Amino acid sequence: MFSEILKQLLQQHHLNALTLAKQIGVPKTVVYEWRSGEREPSVENLVKLSDFFGVSLEHLTGRAEVEHDPLEKELVVLLRATKNTSQKDYEILMASFKSHLDTYLRTATKEDHD
Repeated sequence: MFSEILKQLLQQHHLNALTLAKQIGVPKTVVYEWRSGEREPSVENLVKLSDFFGVSLEHLTGRAEVEHDPLEKELVVLLRATKNTSQKDYEILMASFKSHLDTYLRTATKEDHD
């Protein structure tokens, strides 16, 4: 079951086993074994895969998924996009986001009371 899910994710993201191995920090032979069904990933590696692909642990293990708010998913994707930025750029982005959110919430709350 896991091997089929991994194959689908690799195909959907246009990745090969070697690239995935480098991205999540495991030997390429481990990814080949996962893909072929010879080996199951540890919990630690399932978490790495979940984070990398942006899918739930339930999805990776073939269990029924809990519905998540689409807006939350979008925010997670945007946050992950900051992964390769410098600490300074990350802090600037987060400060800007918080500022815009605070402004929006103050405006929305004020409009609700008017």
